[in-house]
Amino acid sequence: MKALYLLSAAALLLAAGACTGKEAAKADDAAAATNTPVATKAAPVFESGVVNELEDPTILEPGTPVNKLTVVDFNAVWCGPCRQLTPVLHDLAKKYDGKVDFVSVDVDKYGELMDAYQLGNSIPAVLILSPKGTSVSYIGIGDLLPAEKFETILNDLLK
Repeated sequence: MKALYLLSAAALLLAAGACTGKEAAKADDAAAATNTPVATKAAPVFESGVVNELEDPTILEPGTPVNKLTVVDFNAVWCGPCRQLTPVLHDLAKKYDGKVDFVSVDVDKYGELMDAYQLGNSIPAVLILSPKGTSVSYIGIGDLLPAEKFETILNDLLK
């Protein structure tokens, strides 16, 4: 009887060890899966030397990498300060051709993108994205106009 009891106990231990082994293997597989590189979203490509009108807000969602410094102008056609900033952006796009991308976002079409960046409700709102993954934002035109102020900001960020 003792032998039967010991045999049963040994079988239970072996069975328990097998489950633990399987679960350990599953845990190892899960750990290996977390070390697998995750596919990241590709950086958008914009035409250089011009202000690009955004047509697909998903290409600039928060967390999307950029290849070069990218100025994103959130604006609306009915906004007076936005209209003051527009010619400056076009001039800067030409001046920083190849160094900085410029993107215009109509908040009446793609306001959810402005919300995603938590920029508030005031326009113009300018978001400058860096290839390093950092960003800086400016609300209104006070820090950006005259154009020399905006150039100083860009030059500092390009260093």
